[in-house]
Amino acid sequence: MRLFIKVGSVTNAQRGQRILSKHGFRANIKRVENPSKADGCGYALEVSSNDSAPVSLLEKNGIKVRGAERR
Repeated sequence: MRLFIKVGSVTNAQRGQRILSKHGFRANIKRVENPSKADGCGYALEVSSNDSAPVSLLEKNGIKVRGAERR
């Protein structure tokens, strides 16, 4: 199952990708289609995971998560 984690900026997406990679998760940076103002610049990380561990890991490392959904 894929987890789509909105992080808002490309900088946070890049930082998040490095953090997740260090912990064994493979994350791809994606653009959010038609982002709302709450989505910031409209960047997200797409991660293969069956739980919310990647979200917790990002938040623990100072990345502001603007939303997460299963796809």
